[in-house]
Amino acid sequence: MKKILAFSILVVVCSGGIFAQSTQSANELKNFRFGVAAMPDISWYTPNDLKKFASNGSVFKFGVVINGEYNFSKNVSMGFGLGIASAGGKVAFTDSVRYFYSNDAIIKQSDTTGLKGKYTQYKLNSRKYSASYFVIPISLKMRTNQIGYMRYFFQPSLNIGIRKKVLATDDLTTLPPNWPKTVATSANSGQSANQTNLDITKDMALIRLSASISAGAEYYISGSTALIFSVGYDYGLTGVAKSTSDYLVHTASGSPSNGAVTQKFIQSGVVLSVGVLF
Repeated sequence: MKKILAFSILVVVCSGGIFAQSTQSANELKNFRFGVAAMPDISWYTPNDLKKFASNGSVFKFGVVINGEYNFSKNVSMGFGLGIASAGGKVAFTDSVRYFYSNDAIIKQSDTTGLKGKYTQYKLNSRKYSASYFVIPISLKMRTNQIGYMRYFFQPSLNIGIRKKVLATDDLTTLPPNWPKTVATSANSGQSANQTNLDITKDMALIRLSASISAGAEYYISGSTALIFSVGYDYGLTGVAKSTSDYLVHTASGSPSNGAVTQKFIQSGVVLSVGVLF
């Protein structure tokens, strides 16, 4: 009887130890975790010179990132990733700006020299930018202890964007064929026009840097596998366009200035992230 009682106590103790170890393992995180996230966002451009430009609205875009984490502890990890993201904004050109167009493409003013008038001049009123980037986010994630199935986190990030392609949708006014020599006709008296999917990639900055702050939660499904969702604010550290445009030139009725347009637009946005980490 004593042997049976001793054996029973031993079984209970061992079972309790195994259960405790199993529970602890379930709450522990792997050193490395990898996953994928979808990132819908709303972004806009803020010009630095409000005498020449004005922010004219936001755009809704989408991105996908393959990401990973290295866990220093159960509460702190370093994040990294690689993906493709789209963004953009709308800008109104309050100062008179024009560009040249030929063979379904925007061209430089210097390229008009041999065309003998076989091109169109447009006054640019407003532009919608649609940009896509290869993105490399680097972040520090600070998590709470697990509460039920959840951990909550705060995550500052540095984001590196490498320009992939930029398209523009322009609201325009057609200028007279020989403008500015045709000074009798006002630059604003032409017909309204628009261009869509105009490739302006070469007129945009190659690298975009931004800083973001986000907060969210991890919902644990099994072990260290979790559904991740967060919302954050992204602020541009560098301009998205070339500081001096290759294509845009100043316009002034009667006595035009042919100098290239200087420009700086800062992209900001609100980003939602939904994904999974394994």
